[in-house]
Amino acid sequence: MAPSMTVQSTIRPMSVAERGRLAAMASTAAGSMTVVARDALVLWAGTVFIVFVVWLSVAWPVRLMGGHDIGLQSPFTPWIVGLAVPLCAVYAIVSAARSLKRGLSRRKVLEADLEKGDVVEDAYRFTGAKRFQEPEHGGLLYFLHTDDDRVLVLYDAESQELGARGKDPLSSSFRPLARLVIARAPNSDVIFDEAFSGEPLNAGDPLELAIPPKEWPESGAYCDAAWAALEQRFGCAEGQPPSG
Repeated sequence: MAPSMTVQSTIRPMSVAERGRLAAMASTAAGSMTVVARDALVLWAGTVFIVFVVWLSVAWPVRLMGGHDIGLQSPFTPWIVGLAVPLCAVYAIVSAARSLKRGLSRRKVLEADLEKGDVVEDAYRFTGAKRFQEPEHGGLLYFLHTDDDRVLVLYDAESQELGARGKDPLSSSFRPLARLVIARAPNSDVIFDEAFSGEPLNAGDPLELAIPPKEWPESGAYCDAAWAALEQRFGCAEGQPPSG
C-alpha cells in the first residue's frame, strides 16, 4: 500500500522579484539568431579542427611505419577536405537547431508560468537526513526522509563551490532542519526559495557518492530509492570500487 501524502501545497501570487527572474530566464532561454548562428559557426570550426588533428595524427605514424603519405600533400587531401568540411557544417547546423528547439520549448513553459502568475509552495516534514559527497569537488547531496516515507533530494551548492575553490566543502553553512517550504513555478519547476525551519537534522558523516553525475537524482525532487536502500543505491557496496 502506497504511503499517504502529507506534503501540503498552497498557491500564492508571484512576487515582482520572482516575475522578473522568470522574465529574464524566458528572454534568454532560446537565444537570439545571432547567438545561435555564432554557436553553430564555433562548433563547425571546432569539429573541422578535430578532424584535421585526427587526420594528421594518423598520417604521421602511417608514413613513418609504412612509407605511405596520406597527409596534406597526398592525393587524399581533396577528398578528405571535401567530405569533412560540409559534414561538419551539417553536424553544427543540426546541433544548433536542436539547441534552439529546446530553448524555444523552455521559453514557452516559462512564459506559461508568467501568464498564470502563480507560485506553488510545498511544505515538507522530515524525520531524518543522510548526505553523500561526490568525489570530484566534494559537493554534498542531502537525502531527507519525509514523514510519509519518501526521500527528497537537495544539493548543497555552497559545498560544491567551496570544493571547486580548494576549500573544505564540509564548512558549508547549509544545514537541513525538520521542516521545509519550497516555492517554485508550477510548470517550469524553477525554484525561487527553500526555507528551512524547526529542529536541526543530524545527517551524520558524508558517505561516498559512487554513481556518475548523469545518474544523480534531481535536486528538489523525490528519489526513486527507499530510505533503507540509499547506501546500496548510491554508495559503495563493501569491497566494491565506485562505479562510473
